[in-house]
Amino acid sequence: MLMTEAKGIPVELVSATDEASEDTTEKHKRQRQEANATVVDLLTNKGLYATVDATSEVGDIVEDILRQGQPIVFDTYCVRCRDRSTFRTQNERIAARSISSRPGQVVIQPTIFAVQVVCQRAAHVYSYIFAKRGDDIVKIGQIPSTADVSFGELRSIDKSLEPDDRRELGTALGLFAHGTVLGAFVYLRRVFERMIWRAHERQSESGNPIEGFATMRMDERIAALKDELPASVVQNSGVFSVLSIGIHELTEEQCGKHFPVLKAVLFQMLEQEEHKRMAAITASETEAALQRILSNPKG
Repeated sequence: MLMTEAKGIPVELVSATDEASEDTTEKHKRQRQEANATVVDLLTNKGLYATVDATSEVGDIVEDILRQGQPIVFDTYCVRCRDRSTFRTQNERIAARSISSRPGQVVIQPTIFAVQVVCQRAAHVYSYIFAKRGDDIVKIGQIPSTADVSFGELRSIDKSLEPDDRRELGTALGLFAHGTVLGAFVYLRRVFERMIWRAHERQSESGNPIEGFATMRMDERIAALKDELPASVVQNSGVFSVLSIGIHELTEEQCGKHFPVLKAVLFQMLEQEEHKRMAAITASETEAALQRILSNPKG
């Protein structure tokens, strides 16, 4: 058996120990990355009463990040800058309180703590409140709300929205912000489906109708509308098969998982529609200007 020179330890044992150490390091690295992503998702995408299981290995790291104010940097919309900005976490702790209901009995309320994130452009602050209830970390408050942030982000592109879509999108964002995930998903799904139908109408008007469109599943409709939709939507069309499932078959967990994705896609579609609308206006104005010059070249 080969032995190390310094301590007489078998080489095989040293190698196995080193490999185990590397595996542990990689595991911790992956868990930290997953925890960071979970924190960002919890702050930017999840509505009130969203929970994280603090008993899991990743959940334990999430709790440490939120409690200790460990640095997390991410981009989101700043309602005061009225533009996307980089935010960085900082921590503000709210002490837990104890209440004596009668002599000899003490009731300890759940531990409550706050997390603040600061806009790196102009020091605007977003605040989030969490409570530790049993094994879960629960998001119980935030300013501004997820609806405020989403509406702010929407202002620059909502000219493409039909009145019904604007109203139902507002309802969806408001419901999601207050933890009514299933209802929020229903309204967002209705808006998304109407936008898909409008894309189909545009393609039909251009002389390329899609046969059997009405009977297609949602992912099939998206694939068929590849020339009218953002490339990322088309490339990931399978994600939207959930929209073909009856709403009674969906769980709160499924709706909560898909809502942020569907919202981001919908906003991307709105941006593309607005870009096309502005491009059409520019093309029309350019054509009109050219015609004026042609009709009076010396004018």
